[in-house]
Amino acid sequence: MTDLYTKKLNQIKIDKEQYDAFLSNKSTVVKAGPGSGKTTVLTVKIMNLLKEKIKEPRGLACITFSNEAVSEFTSRLNKMGYQKRKNIMLSTVHSFCISEIIIPFAKLYNKNISLPLSIISEKGELFQSILGNYSIDRSQVKLEDMDNERNMLIGNQSKVAIDSNEQAKKVALEYEQRLKELGKVDFIEIVKVATELIEEQDYVRRCLEAKYPWILIDEYQDLGKPLHEMVLTLLAKTNIKFFIVGDPDQSIYSFQGGNPAYLKELFEKENIRSIELKTNYRSNQEIIDLSSIALNLDDREYRAGTRQGEKADIRFITCKNEMSDQYKYIINNIIPECIGKNIPFEEICILSKTWGELEDLSRAMDNANIPNYFAKQGFLKNQVIIWLKDCASWVTGSSAVSFTDIFEYWLKIISYIDEKDKLLKVRNLHSVLNSSKQHQNQLSDWVHYMFEELSIKDNIIQNEQYDDKNIAVLEDFYDLTLTGELKDYSVKRFSELGKPNNQVTLTTRHSSKGLEFEVIVLLGLEEGNFPFFGNVDDEYKLNEERRVFYVSLTRAKRVCYLLRSERITYRTGTRIKEPSMFWNELMEAVELQRKNK
Repeated sequence: MTDLYTKKLNQIKIDKEQYDAFLSNKSTVVKAGPGSGKTTVLTVKIMNLLKEKIKEPRGLACITFSNEAVSEFTSRLNKMGYQKRKNIMLSTVHSFCISEIIIPFAKLYNKNISLPLSIISEKGELFQSILGNYSIDRSQVKLEDMDNERNMLIGNQSKVAIDSNEQAKKVALEYEQRLKELGKVDFIEIVKVATELIEEQDYVRRCLEAKYPWILIDEYQDLGKPLHEMVLTLLAKTNIKFFIVGDPDQSIYSFQGGNPAYLKELFEKENIRSIELKTNYRSNQEIIDLSSIALNLDDREYRAGTRQGEKADIRFITCKNEMSDQYKYIINNIIPECIGKNIPFEEICILSKTWGELEDLSRAMDNANIPNYFAKQGFLKNQVIIWLKDCASWVTGSSAVSFTDIFEYWLKIISYIDEKDKLLKVRNLHSVLNSSKQHQNQLSDWVHYMFEELSIKDNIIQNEQYDDKNIAVLEDFYDLTLTGELKDYSVKRFSELGKPNNQVTLTTRHSSKGLEFEVIVLLGLEEGNFPFFGNVDDEYKLNEERRVFYVSLTRAKRVCYLLRSERITYRTGTRIKEPSMFWNELMEAVELQRKNK
């Protein structure tokens, strides 16, 4: 029987670009379009490096966008036979900066950062206070404007030019001064200090080079200037090899500092190998061709790797009044039509602008007895709760999570205690997990048992690696199991969060990245809504909205429904709404495509 690693490697060999990326033994940037198999390439690359290229005690670091992505990567690697070993780091940017740079080196060089780290929990309040002191209206400078200015102050390796906002810069400088006076940090400050240590200290760079001959980074287009400056410095001043994967066309998080120009800058560097994955294994060719219209570019060369000869089904649906008419159309027309064509619920995804709209739709679907999965569990971004979910998976046997995986993270939670007590707590973990099986039917009982028997909250409070925000998320999660949305959950249902089970998926356009479905339903295609009217005359913001539209369309394998309403009521009254420019551009392309056939 062929193991999964060998099976995936054989698949990669069929795709020339994927195999070239896999074989590359120098720093490489992979531009990977939707459905191009980039996660497979990345995981197989990691496995190959560990099997054949990197000898212990050296290791590698794999950095990605979120704790959810880290969990998904770890799961994929485990299925390929990944064996835990020293000096392997699978983490977010912030975790990497804290554990690999700040904690070991900040004290050596007297960096002005509070240790143990204390994350500010009142960031918005401090920001508003500074706006008031400078008599700046909140409509002129937003929190993301200030953070973008702070990001631009980090490093000087990148040549990407970005316009500066002088008022936001003034607020940024004051904010950073106040942060230091409070003895607090935030995530930007963490990456900033880590980048400065790498730029300024040869010893820090040499230590990282000795430990990590390879650093692999996923979703590079979303990770912003601080990481970009760190990478450029390490490329210029160490022998660390980088394997970087991303897609500038899917850069949709400018409010978090993401910018497609950083990936493009790396892709064009002379001393880096550049590879583009151009085969889409998700969508048919018509979907691929039409989705490129969203970008307003004509240089897309993506080709379908599967579903050749299949026709796309693009529907433009005009409703009369309000978003509620769009919800009714979904319930009364789209869902029955999909059922009639034997399309399962889990192959249907509905995308909207806001979670509030999706909550209204979810209630309407509940009333119509249509099972739906509301893909918004913010607590699943927290590492401790992801670990609890892994514990639930082990207890119920609902996934391939091993006790070793659970044990490794438990060691991190209790890392502050002495070795003798740690051994007792490790032995206790297995016993508690086994005995917790008696509470499988009721999640609240199981969570209470786990919290009490393992003293989870007390351990988190005493461990300096965790901040007040971790405590707050844990407390909120606990409350959700008692009286909130999780109160009727079993342990098994909790373990399966993140995976719809015979349910229609509801999510926002931004949150849809990485997902794929047979049918996509895109709501709110009115003029002024998508793109937002305030972004139409701003080229940079309009281009990002185009990329959001592109991401939304490329979730579909074959079918896209686009919905709009002719009238929408606002606080100022009801307005007649024309179709969005995106609607018009795509409709024109569909009509031309049909005419040419």
